[in-house]
Amino acid sequence: MKLDVYAFGSALMDIQIYVKDSLFDEIGVDKGNMYLTERDQQGEILKKLLGNNIFEIDQTEGRLQAAAGGSAANTVFGVSQLGGKAGLCGKVADDSFGALYIKHMNDSSVLFNGKKVGGMTGTCIVLISDDAQRTMLTCLGVASEIEYEDVDEDQLKQSKYIYLEGYLFDSELATQTLLRAVDAAKKNSVKIALTASDSFCVARHKDIFLKLIKNDVDLLFANAQEAQALSDTKENEEAIKALSDMCKNIAITDGDRGSILSFDGQVTRIQPFIVSPLDTTGAGDSYAAGLLFGLTNGYSLQDSGNIASFFASRVVSQIGPRYSGDIKKEMLSLRLNKIMP
Repeated sequence: MKLDVYAFGSALMDIQIYVKDSLFDEIGVDKGNMYLTERDQQGEILKKLLGNNIFEIDQTEGRLQAAAGGSAANTVFGVSQLGGKAGLCGKVADDSFGALYIKHMNDSSVLFNGKKVGGMTGTCIVLISDDAQRTMLTCLGVASEIEYEDVDEDQLKQSKYIYLEGYLFDSELATQTLLRAVDAAKKNSVKIALTASDSFCVARHKDIFLKLIKNDVDLLFANAQEAQALSDTKENEEAIKALSDMCKNIAITDGDRGSILSFDGQVTRIQPFIVSPLDTTGAGDSYAAGLLFGLTNGYSLQDSGNIASFFASRVVSQIGPRYSGDIKKEMLSLRLNKIMP
């Protein structure tokens, strides 16, 4: 089956839950921070939050939301929402969260191999307190243990782009898998897109980022901070020039200042759609989804950038990294008003 995008990413079950402040003392974390947790610790926290009814969390309304997530998964979910065809190479365990992850991916029309292994499915718990602060507890579980045997080569070879999540460089096994996937993509004339993920990830793995960007990547996604970290610069314009010398096509996002596309040396500035943001989680993922959808479905660069900008604006205007509305219907309305392509 031909795909627009075949992505590689950490398959994490996202669990957002509203909690009282007293919980933070109970589990020993500071409100508003981000933590990487060990499997036993995450298991105890999940049990405290959810009891034994884990598989039923997708049917819970009100104080709790759950979705098959991870950065790359959010992006291919967005491609599918826009009407594109997408697949994900990720890994889940033979547990309740793994089964739920597969169910959610199937419901989203994103192709996912559905293979389950021993261990614990990766989870990202987002604790939302009464003052709207978000405290994140992430346990990767088996999510970072992607092997080349997990890759669907037919999907890879028949895709217009593969999309690599930079977070996977934290795993040596996943890194080797990504490098083999890059080789396979190049041999089959599949374009390669890479997201920098975050500036701390760039700092940890700068050498491999730069090697791929200079030699293999066709399209680089980064926000302003990541772009400056990659290029050792302190200004956006300097970063764009430096990265354009390394990579043919780059997309740099900069929050409410919009984004910049530099393709084949030509700079295109994309204006933001102004909204009152509620939650910026997933903004970059949805932007990547919009741009990749546009580029793989015959839109011009300017129009693809506008789709990306609009999609990101809709995601940040709600809680959670995946848009809950009908993005295709909203885009149609904007087209009729000659605001969108």
